[in-house]
Amino acid sequence: MPELPDVEVYRRRLSAHGLHKKIGKVAVTDARILDRVSAAALARRLTGRQFTAAERRGKHLLARLDKGGWVTMHFGMSGDLLFHDDPEKAPPYTCVRLDFGRGAHLSYTSRRKLGRLGVADDADEFIARQRLGPDALDRSFDAAALKKALGGTTRGIKAALMDQSVLAGIGNIFSDEILFQARIDPRKPVPKLDPAELKRLHGAMRRVLQEAVRRGAGSETFLEHLPSSWLLPQRRKGGKCPRGHGALKTFKLGARTGYYCPRCQR
Repeated sequence: MPELPDVEVYRRRLSAHGLHKKIGKVAVTDARILDRVSAAALARRLTGRQFTAAERRGKHLLARLDKGGWVTMHFGMSGDLLFHDDPEKAPPYTCVRLDFGRGAHLSYTSRRKLGRLGVADDADEFIARQRLGPDALDRSFDAAALKKALGGTTRGIKAALMDQSVLAGIGNIFSDEILFQARIDPRKPVPKLDPAELKRLHGAMRRVLQEAVRRGAGSETFLEHLPSSWLLPQRRKGGKCPRGHGALKTFKLGARTGYYCPRCQR
């Protein structure tokens, strides 16, 4: 599933190539991903309009429209946002295509059809409706804010990090890396984390997410771009700890599988 680093790459892509260009046509090829809007209503809302800014809250991308309103995007398990020159050669699994002038086209893709694209009148109302907590890379989200956000839960720390109402942007994959870097067992109950662990956790979270964005590596893409000292390049069956080279272990959290090193993360 695309997590914060993936969506931040999409946001930067949209900011670089999709702002201040008039939308000439909206083509919906799979309406199953539309959120609270019909294909006809989406076309009416966007045709002739322009994106003026691109913002992100956790795993959600929001594109502001001139004359008011926002396009909201969540990428489900396998979504992407891609620009291309030829409308006849749209990327596979394109669900919505926006045609700009001068041969520029933007495709929202979703292979498993679990993503969502919609419109909202107000960004803050949308964020509240989605029950999104603070963004994990918000500059004001310091160690004290992290402690406060985690204060109301007794769950294991991995489960808490993945709860988008607690903290927006971290999923199954990057929570493993953050906890590996912080040397914290992912199953450890939040109330048992001491101040030093919370400080390490906050530092690892910022460092991991920022470095992944800088290298353009996402939850399942371009992992070879990540440092060899990270867990993610080894996050697979038979993977070895990049520190001590011992076997990684797995555990189930609902339907998801987490990875950790039993020696580093005691």
